[in-house]
Amino acid sequence: MVKQCISCADHLAGLAQVQVSCLDVLQRKFLREPPGERSFCAYCGNQDCVVLNTCLYGCHEAYRWNGKYIYYCPAGMVFAASSVSDERGRLAAGLVAGPILMGEAEDYVAQGAMLADRLELLPVFSTGRVNDLAETMALLTAGISGRAHSVMGSAVYEQEKVLGELYSVRQQFEGPGYSYPIETEKKLQAMIYRRDKKGSQELLNQLLGHIYFVAEYDLEIMKARALELAVVISRATIEAGADLNEIFVCNESFIREIENLRSVEDIGAWLSALLHRFIDYSFDFSQIKHSDVVFKAAEYIKSRFADKITLDEIAEHVSLSRSYLSRIFKEETGESLSAYVNKVRIDKAKLMLLDKDCALVDVASLCGFEDQSYFTKVFKKLVGVSPKRYRESRGNL
Repeated sequence: MVKQCISCADHLAGLAQVQVSCLDVLQRKFLREPPGERSFCAYCGNQDCVVLNTCLYGCHEAYRWNGKYIYYCPAGMVFAASSVSDERGRLAAGLVAGPILMGEAEDYVAQGAMLADRLELLPVFSTGRVNDLAETMALLTAGISGRAHSVMGSAVYEQEKVLGELYSVRQQFEGPGYSYPIETEKKLQAMIYRRDKKGSQELLNQLLGHIYFVAEYDLEIMKARALELAVVISRATIEAGADLNEIFVCNESFIREIENLRSVEDIGAWLSALLHRFIDYSFDFSQIKHSDVVFKAAEYIKSRFADKITLDEIAEHVSLSRSYLSRIFKEETGESLSAYVNKVRIDKAKLMLLDKDCALVDVASLCGFEDQSYFTKVFKKLVGVSPKRYRESRGNL
């Protein structure tokens, strides 16, 4: 395996005209000599970068994302990594190609004339060519391993698309009259409501690019903006039918996770994972027998929760008898139609109660309860406290 890795690195370097390193991940060392004294990395002198650690990071992330990973080093250069798995599917080694410029040398801020001269010597790739290199490396390392890259399966986070958006947004950011695209956030919310994962991911990639440049490369500002975007995603998911309490619990864990993010790649992966997990949490009946009927009934309830809807109206909407719809809804969801109606209404009420200017009687009415005392009774039964107590605690019980 060692010989094959070194041979692949040599041929890739000759073909792509880019430096390719081989690493033994378990021993945390280069499989042959590290980048030499005349290499850009040795000359860079970036205090935040240790070449071995940067390459090992790429190998670990490639393993995590199904065999290929494209990332920036602390100095802003592009690298492509691919993982090599052992016979048990564990990460054993890896190939790392780079540094590469994705754009012209003059686009990068050089720290002195000597470093500028070194930048001129680096290969310049388009985003498509970087992706081609990463794909080729992944195919080669899969051949060396003789198996899938990892036990984790395919990744939802498509690195090359995010890189493409970063490059595209940079041109907009540097142009006149730039402003953060708040309309794109609204489109993302609509995509999430429709449970369109592909469309949501494309819009999220665009927003990641804007966050990166608006933050002016400051990681802490990027984290804050990413957290704001996470709130947008979570609220859209709740609107799409996800369980309110489950989303709140997830939000708490995500807030803890964001403190451990160390790069723009980490933030992108984190937001993508959050996006797809939250969409899955929305009311998805794709795996059950009567999915179309149950889903249609649930959608009708969520769209009419503020109205006085009856079981007969719901049954008519899905073209079934009331008794038959009630039976299959209970079988497939574990709860009755009336219980689900109340659950949707109370979930909406929780959000409204966070607005202290909205009177309790108005919250009850806006959520489809004609009687405030009945609203209080149902709320306390499902939540465990009264609406007033919930408002006073700001939902932190």
